[in-house]
Amino acid sequence: MKKIGLIGAGVWGTALAITAARAGCHVLAWAREEDVVRDINALHVNRLYMPDLPLPDSIQATQNIKDVLEFADIVLVSIKAQFNRSVFEQMKPFIRPETLLVLCAKGIEDKTGQLLSEVAAEILPDTQTAILSGPGFAHEVALMKPTATTIACADLTIAQALTEMLGTKFFRPYSTTDIISPQIGGAVKNVLAIAAGIAEGAGLGDNARAALITRGLNEMIRLSKALGGHARTMMGMCGLGDLILTANCTQSRNFSFGYEVGMAGNAKTLIETNTRTVEGLSTCPAVLKRASEVKIDMPICETVHSVLFHGMNIQQAMEDLLSRPFKDEGF
Repeated sequence: MKKIGLIGAGVWGTALAITAARAGCHVLAWAREEDVVRDINALHVNRLYMPDLPLPDSIQATQNIKDVLEFADIVLVSIKAQFNRSVFEQMKPFIRPETLLVLCAKGIEDKTGQLLSEVAAEILPDTQTAILSGPGFAHEVALMKPTATTIACADLTIAQALTEMLGTKFFRPYSTTDIISPQIGGAVKNVLAIAAGIAEGAGLGDNARAALITRGLNEMIRLSKALGGHARTMMGMCGLGDLILTANCTQSRNFSFGYEVGMAGNAKTLIETNTRTVEGLSTCPAVLKRASEVKIDMPICETVHSVLFHGMNIQQAMEDLLSRPFKDEGF
């Protein structure tokens, strides 16, 4: 039986573990929480994060990160983006030359503006990395709802091998050597989902949401290309696909948060009282930091930042975007 390691047994990590088990893999997952490890091993359920779904017997758990790195050569890292650096530091003493890390979180490190692959390269310079990204709500993946995604690695043979290893009748990965676009798509789409939610909550109409999504995709592509990515990748699952899902659905935490901001007309109180994981809140300033470094204009993301963190009125935000100079369509 093929062996897969998993770092992080939250909702997305659990869905990935189930998917890998269904693909015929034996999975060893690392979790910080003692009760999560106990429940997975003794009860075959993750009561904290996915209590309604039994887990295959081929999924086991540990609180010792060393166990995972000794168990498997392929390790999926499903930790929130802002914690990847600290987890890589924990992994460093135990990682082996043959280990392949598959980065499954979506986001840009807020303090540095680095992509997660860049953080990994800084801390684990001799370790090969791949990216798994795309449109997939964890519960739908776990329930075998049809899902397509992207697996990227600079070595195409590795990306293709991962798609064969993890693919099932219900989970269909597409391979690429473009590791930039899946990371930019997975991060920026959360900011754009907040924008789409704000438009919906403020009653700006379906036309406005469609315009935000389309021009937002343009911003994603421009930033990706500036960093070495390819437009054709961004037009696939990890870009357009993920954006369509996240910016049009109330299951999306980012869209739902934006909707609440649009209804309230102001983000300050909602941010202060928020207890949910809304990735776009930390990603927005990180995206703009990186865009500034490569001199890329991202007016929608900039406007979202102004609404969230500088008290910009939503009506003013809409007027500012619509009053920009006319231009030709394209990237």
